[in-house]
Amino acid sequence: MNDRYVPTADSTAKQRKSARSDDSQSGLGPAGIDGNIVALGPGLPPPESPVEQQRSISRIVFSPNGISSYHGRTSALFEDNVQEPRVPANQGPRMPLDWVQKALVAEAAQQRQLETMKFQQGALDFDGVEPELGMHLLNLHWNRQHHSFCITYRPAFMRDMACNGPYFSKILLNAIYFGASKFSPRLEVRKDPEQVRTAGWKYRQRVKELLGSALDSSEITTIQALLVMAQSLFALGDERSAAWLYAGIAFRMLIDLGIHADTSALQGTIRLSDEDLEIRRRVFWGAFVVDKMQSLYQGRPVSLQESDTRVPISFLDTYEEYEHWMPFAYDRTAQEFYPGSPAYSVSTFTGLCQLSVIMNGILNNIYAEATFDKSPDELSELQKKLDSRLRDWYGQLPQHLKLEPSKPPPVIPPPHVLSLMAMYNVLLILLHRPFVSDGHLHSNARSITVNSLLVCANAATAIVQILRLYHEAFSIRRAPYLIAYATYVSSTIHIRIAAKRSLGSDAHKSLATCLEVFRINQETNWAARRAKTIVESLARKLNVELPETTGALEITNAEAQQSRTPAALPANAEQQYYGHNDPSWQQGFSPTMDVDAIIQSFAREQDQPQGASAGLAQADATESAQYQAGFTGPPPTVFAGDTAGQGWMGNVDFTFDDLLFGFNNSTLDNFQTGYP
Repeated sequence: MNDRYVPTADSTAKQRKSARSDDSQSGLGPAGIDGNIVALGPGLPPPESPVEQQRSISRIVFSPNGISSYHGRTSALFEDNVQEPRVPANQGPRMPLDWVQKALVAEAAQQRQLETMKFQQGALDFDGVEPELGMHLLNLHWNRQHHSFCITYRPAFMRDMACNGPYFSKILLNAIYFGASKFSPRLEVRKDPEQVRTAGWKYRQRVKELLGSALDSSEITTIQALLVMAQSLFALGDERSAAWLYAGIAFRMLIDLGIHADTSALQGTIRLSDEDLEIRRRVFWGAFVVDKMQSLYQGRPVSLQESDTRVPISFLDTYEEYEHWMPFAYDRTAQEFYPGSPAYSVSTFTGLCQLSVIMNGILNNIYAEATFDKSPDELSELQKKLDSRLRDWYGQLPQHLKLEPSKPPPVIPPPHVLSLMAMYNVLLILLHRPFVSDGHLHSNARSITVNSLLVCANAATAIVQILRLYHEAFSIRRAPYLIAYATYVSSTIHIRIAAKRSLGSDAHKSLATCLEVFRINQETNWAARRAKTIVESLARKLNVELPETTGALEITNAEAQQSRTPAALPANAEQQYYGHNDPSWQQGFSPTMDVDAIIQSFAREQDQPQGASAGLAQADATESAQYQAGFTGPPPTVFAGDTAGQGWMGNVDFTFDDLLFGFNNSTLDNFQTGYP
């Protein structure tokens, strides 16, 4: 191995950057992208030909200290006639990608071995945190959050943590501390030992302290830190603006560095090692996914558009793909009984990146303001195309990421795999539910409306089954916010079906599961309280008697086999989603009996008789003041249509509806959940 991979504790960042340039002489020098090997994601452009490589619309300028800066043709800095120095001819031929992959995997394995040794030698910089506690928080991060988005790159971070190299920074370290703290049982990371919401408060303050100087220039570690903070802050429920702004700054820095323009032409003119390229791609796609998640959760336009990027979904370091994974950062019971599984980290992240490209199309075409200018026929065609892309995505997934009824997994896959399947079913509902609801997307063709309802019912059922799997193996208590959001989206379908069925139906059981998830998960995801409030208020509007939730997440041995797999669509609907036939999609209602009544229940609030929401809109001033003051007793019961009832949500001057795209609207902060 090259010496750069075994740095000493007294190495400097300058020495590391110099060593990075020398790597062009080693066996780990820059490698081009071979279009026959690199798998591009859906919608991405095909590999460039040599002629196309010379027609780049952009240029990345490198300063003498190695800092990159991106500029397009409209910039005076583009300078068509400027010829940047090419990579020296004596560096040798580019290595085949399979060799590059093996080198990166070998480096990752070696760095993993060196972590323990460096820790024992006291070589790691924990920024003043007691080393044992710091390593505890790092291990929590590597065990769960890291696998969700792959924003941080462990080999480089841990190596450079011992030598102050370019892929380590104190702001990134403290962002990791903050994100991991809420999953730690250690009370010393909390400001108030009784409140998990205060976990990591001092690390957040440290991030804010370091951020001032970090904003003077763009750095990859600052981008990573901001993305980690954005995801962690949003789950708090009342930090949505901070999450949005942190993510926005990260996106600006990413473009400033040109990380969104990973083309063959650019690679041929700059000195980037294979590790550099791997990290830049992971950071870009991690940011791309976070952008779509934040836009979805907050109901806002996406920032990183697919058309403005050119980065292959190609990750060559596959060390973590088959690494044995145990739920260290999850419930203690899971640690005792879960047998372990391959992490499947790289394939899961690859699938999530590809799915986020489709999500980008759904948000732009179905939930954008310009959608109102499109005709029903245009929207129906868009739906079909996006629907086809979702089916193709699922069909092309590796078998170990699928949940097939014919081949139930002997071991429940890791949580990030279950989250991926939950996100897929969420997108099915997001794509099809607007075509069930009354409004500009409502189709005149009943067949489209009915089919969309069936797809939604099937996807909602699949989400509930995923929730039960998740809880069976890991406990839903510390599940990420994505699981709470998927639960909310699923519940908006089940509650409509339950409104047309008697208490005890499958729909009521599924609804009970969703409510139980909110109750358990709200400890670490405060935003789950808001979701629970909306669902319960919707139940009052629809006159749905809420079922008992105790034990709703538990599954019997007889149910276990069936609950481990998503249900299929009926034969007369879109069977391609799962490729098999199963009547369990029906969820307790017959399409020939009450499908029209269920469709009607999706009508937006403003289209319903005013009496249906009057009880929710009216609030007693004294009661509202009690909740504002922190009263934690049970909320009073108010039923839809009870115009004399006393509301418990406070004065809400918006049309109450079960939002999907951005249900965390800031106007919902005007009422309290009433739950401790």
